[in-house]
Amino acid sequence: MKKFAAVCSLLLCHFTSAQAQDNLTVYGIIDIGLQYATVNQTRNNVLQSNQFFGVSSGVQSGSRFGLRGTHEMGGGFETVFTLENGFNAGTGEAQQGSRLFGRQSTIGIKNSNIGQLDVGRQINLASNYFLQIDPFAEGFGQANIGASFGSANTVRYSNMLLLQAQATKYLTLGAGYSSATELTGIYANNGLCGNGICQAINQNSQFQTNNNLRAITLGAKYASGPLLLAIAYDQLRGPDNIPNGPPKPNPTAWLAGGAYDFRVIKISFAYGQTRNGTLNGQPAGAGTTPNSLLSDTSLGSGALFLAGAGANSMMLGMTVPIGEASILASVQRLQQVGDAVPSSLTAPQMIYSAAYLYNFSRRTNLYTYASYGNNYAAIQSAQSTVVGVGVRHQF
Repeated sequence: MKKFAAVCSLLLCHFTSAQAQDNLTVYGIIDIGLQYATVNQTRNNVLQSNQFFGVSSGVQSGSRFGLRGTHEMGGGFETVFTLENGFNAGTGEAQQGSRLFGRQSTIGIKNSNIGQLDVGRQINLASNYFLQIDPFAEGFGQANIGASFGSANTVRYSNMLLLQAQATKYLTLGAGYSSATELTGIYANNGLCGNGICQAINQNSQFQTNNNLRAITLGAKYASGPLLLAIAYDQLRGPDNIPNGPPKPNPTAWLAGGAYDFRVIKISFAYGQTRNGTLNGQPAGAGTTPNSLLSDTSLGSGALFLAGAGANSMMLGMTVPIGEASILASVQRLQQVGDAVPSSLTAPQMIYSAAYLYNFSRRTNLYTYASYGNNYAAIQSAQSTVVGVGVRHQF
C-alpha cells in the first residue's frame, strides 16, 4: 500500500507539473489585396484572351486561423497538435475543399533531441523543406516555386503518418506515408478518357486501402548558419479498382536545392524532375477562355497519372533586404519531356517574377508584385501576366 501510494503521489505530481507547462497558441493570417490577371493564347491563328481584376485573398500567404498546442510529458517528450483552417478573406468561405481544418490537422509526439512523429492532414516534405528556399515562400500564386515544381506547390496529404528524425544538430531526415491522400486523381489511360477529357475518380477515402490514391514522401534538410540544403522525393500510387487496373508506372517527383544568405543578398536555387504525370499541378491560366488548351490542362489540386509524361524544372531566385523592406525575384524554367504530349503543342515554360515587401510593423506588411509567364503551362503561345498589391496581417 505504501508503494502504491508513493506511485500515485509521483503520478499526481507529474500530471500537475505537466499541466502547468501546457501551452496553447491562437494564431492566424489575413491577406487581401487587388489583383489584375490576363491570359492570352493563340489557337488556329485566333487570339483568345481573358482578364480578371478584383479583390484577391491569400496572395502572399493563404489566409488562415489556427490553434497550436503542446503538452509536456516528461523525459524530454511532449504532445504537439495543430489545427489550421484556411479561408477566403474576401468572402469568408472555407478553403481546401470547405474543410474545417483543411490546411492542417495533426497530433504528434516530439523530442527535441530525437525528432517528431505527426499523424493527420499535413504538407509533404517537398513543400516543407523548400519553403525557405523559394524567395516567394510558396506564395504569390504564379510566382512561387509550385508553378514549375508541382510537388512543392504546398501539397497536402490527408491521413499521413510523418516521421522527421533529428539525425544531427544540423541534419533532419523525413519519411511519410499517406494511406488516402484525398487528392483528385486523373488516370489518363486507365479510366474513362476520351478526346483529352479524363474522368476524375476516387477522390475520397475508400474502405480498402489499395483502392485509395496513396503517397510516399521522403526528404532531407541540412541547415547551418546561412546555408540551407534540401532534397525531396514523392511518389503517388493509384487505386486498384479503376478500369484496366492500377495505373502504372507511378508518378514521381524529386527536387534538390539550396539557399545561402550573404546578409546583403540571399541566393536560392532548385532543380527537379517529374515523371509519368504531375503532382498537385498549379492551375494553368485560371480564367482562360472556355475550350482553350489551357483550360483543358488545368488540374488544380490533384494528380495526373500519364505514362511517358514528364518535366525538368529549375529555379533561380534572390532576396534582397533593404531596411524595413525587401525585394524578391526569381526566374523559373520548365521543359516537358517524354512522348505523351505532342511536341508540336509544347514549348519551354519561362516565368519571371518580382515583388516588393514593406514592413509597417513585425505583424503587418504591404506587398506589390508582378509575374509574367511565357509558354505558360508549357503550351506554345500561352502567356500569363499577374500584377497586384495587398496587405498581410499576422496575429
